[in-house]
Amino acid sequence: MSFQKHDSPELTTLFNSKPYQGQSPEKASIIFLSSDANYSRKISNDPFFNYILEYQEDGVSFWEKYGYHHPFLLDEYPFDKRKDGVRYHRNFSKIGFNAKHADKVCFLELLDIPTIGNKSSNKNLFYDLTSLPHLKYIDNLISGGGRKLFYISGGVLKDMMRLKKNHNIFTWLDQETNKRKPLSKSVNGNKVQEIYHFSSSQAHSQAKAIYLTANHWLDKINTRPTD
Repeated sequence: MSFQKHDSPELTTLFNSKPYQGQSPEKASIIFLSSDANYSRKISNDPFFNYILEYQEDGVSFWEKYGYHHPFLLDEYPFDKRKDGVRYHRNFSKIGFNAKHADKVCFLELLDIPTIGNKSSNKNLFYDLTSLPHLKYIDNLISGGGRKLFYISGGVLKDMMRLKKNHNIFTWLDQETNKRKPLSKSVNGNKVQEIYHFSSSQAHSQAKAIYLTANHWLDKINTRPTD
């Protein structure tokens, strides 16, 4: 399926009011920044959409109620579990976070709209769909302090480098695209850490390291959830 903006008015409206999932970016201590939030084209026409509505309304309460950080992991999910963002969240769940992390973790994307398909099939459209106010919002989150840990995949960092060239944003980012060492950078009390994308086959190898570094970060800022 070709990449495009999701055609569900309901889902788009949800993202207009809350262009993130989980805890709000302002309150979160750990933010996973990716490119876009991907869904099945048919999701808003299925009764399962009620779970999406519940999740978008309050992602923290959803995690605490069901024991899963995202509705894609529920047994009731009716679509192909190999695509449409499901693989991302299934791999994320291998980190080992639990509901006691719910109020610490946020999922944020460069696009502030829901999508269909893989952005690699139309990268130009992906860049056209970006919103400069939303990108500036993300930039301010990263550079504005708040003791937040940002996990960002190498591919998303490359997208940000291109957006940096097109707009006066992400000026803190000086990533060398052909380097061997993952980016690890402090920005005004925050930290940006490069990881593999959770949809990649390499994501499994990083789960333990993310769990340890994330909890170390929570320890450092004295907000680690109790076991």
